[in-house]
Amino acid sequence: MVPDSWRHITIEDFVTLQRGHDLPEYERKPGTAPVMGSFGITGYHNEAKTKGPGVTIGRSGVGSFGVVNYSPVDYWPLNTVLYVTDFNQNDELFVYYFFKAFDFEPYNSGSAQSSLNRNYIYPVSITIPPLPEQKAIAQILSSLDDKIELNREMNQTLEAIARAIFKSWFVDFDPVRAKMEGRQPAGMDAATAELFPDEFEESALGMIPKGWTVGTLDDVTEFVLGGDWGKDTSNEDADEAAYCIRGADIPELQDAALGKMPIRYLKPSSIKKRSLLPGDIVIEISGGSPTQSTGRPVLITTELIERLPCPLVCSNFCRIVRLKKNITPTFVYLWLRWLYVSDTFLQYENGTTGIKNFAYTVFSQQHELLIPPLDLLKRFDTIVSQFFKKRQANGLQSEVLVSIRDTLLPKLLSGEIRVKEAEKIAAKAM
Repeated sequence: MVPDSWRHITIEDFVTLQRGHDLPEYERKPGTAPVMGSFGITGYHNEAKTKGPGVTIGRSGVGSFGVVNYSPVDYWPLNTVLYVTDFNQNDELFVYYFFKAFDFEPYNSGSAQSSLNRNYIYPVSITIPPLPEQKAIAQILSSLDDKIELNREMNQTLEAIARAIFKSWFVDFDPVRAKMEGRQPAGMDAATAELFPDEFEESALGMIPKGWTVGTLDDVTEFVLGGDWGKDTSNEDADEAAYCIRGADIPELQDAALGKMPIRYLKPSSIKKRSLLPGDIVIEISGGSPTQSTGRPVLITTELIERLPCPLVCSNFCRIVRLKKNITPTFVYLWLRWLYVSDTFLQYENGTTGIKNFAYTVFSQQHELLIPPLDLLKRFDTIVSQFFKKRQANGLQSEVLVSIRDTLLPKLLSGEIRVKEAEKIAAKAM
C-alpha cells in the first residue's frame, strides 16, 4: 500500500524533459565536460550545455531506447537523449533511480526504430514520496552502486599490479639486471631472487636471462578447442544448461564481473567435452572494433566456476586453450594481456572490414614465447594468484549487491519496502 504522505502526480509534474543538442565529434574541443549520449559518456568537451547533476534518457535506437544515465557534474546532452531541464524540486538522484526502474517500452512512439517522445510519457500517472524520503531512498541505492564501482576499480588495480609484476620480471628483466649489478631485486625476498639468473645469453629473441628458453604457445598447449558452434544446441527439455562466454563478455570477466553471458542448452556429451576448467584460457578470435583488436583473453579460475550454478563453455567466436603442466596459466594469461594492450595482435588479424578475425593458429605456431624455468613460474603464480582470488571475491560481492539493488529499487519506489528496512538489508550486504 502506498503511504499516505506520497503524492499522485504525472511525469510532466515530476520533471521537465527536453531533447539534447547536436555536437559532432569534429566540433568537440579538449575539455572536462562529459558528452552524454544514449549509452552514457561518449567523450568530453570544453563547454557544458547544462548544469549538473543531470539525468538523460536514451530516446532512440536498438538497445539504447530508455537507457538512463546520471551525470554528477555539468555536461553536454546529445540529441540522442532526452534530458531533465527542471527537477521541479525533486531529488536529482531519486529521479535517476525512478527512471531506471520505469518501463519505457509501452511508450515507444517509433515504428521501424524505437523512439521516445516526451509527450507520450508526460501524461503517465506516478506516485512519489516526499523529498526527505526521496533523498533517503537515493542514498541507499547510491551506496550500493558506489560499493559496486569501488569493487570494479579495485579489481582493475589488482590486475594492474599483477601485470606490472609480469612486465618487471619477464619483459624488463629487472631482477636479473639488479643481480648483475650486485643489488638485491626490489620488493623481493631472497628465496625468490635466487630463482633468477645473474646474466643474459643470446637467443632468437635477443638477449634473454640465462637458462630460459624460447618456444611458442603451441609448445606449452595441451589442446585447443573451439566453442559451442551451435550444432549441438537442441531443446531445453532434453539437454543440459551451460553459461556461454562470448567475446563481448570478456572485458567484464576480466574485471571479475559475470557480464550477460547467455544460457546454452547442449547435449551432455558436448557439455562434458566443452566445459571450461580452472586454468583454461579463453581467447576471442572474432569480433574486435575499429579501435581494438581481437585476441582478448580471460583466465578461468576455480573461484569463477564456483560462482556459477551450471557448467561454463565458450562460443564459436572464441578458443579454449588448455595448457601443459610445464607452464602456469597465470603467466600465459598475463603474457597474452601484455601482447593485447601493446597491440601485438593487430599483425595477426584478418577478415573483412566489418568482421575482424584473429589468426590464432598462425599466432600460436609462430609468435615466440619466452619460457622461464617452472620453479620461477610457480613462485610467480603463488604471488599473483592471490590478486585473482581477491578479484573474484570482489566480483562475487558486487554480484550480490547488484541483486539486492535491483530487488530494492522497485520495492522502494512503490513503497512496498520502507527506508529503515532497506537500510538494514543494504548494510548487511556491505
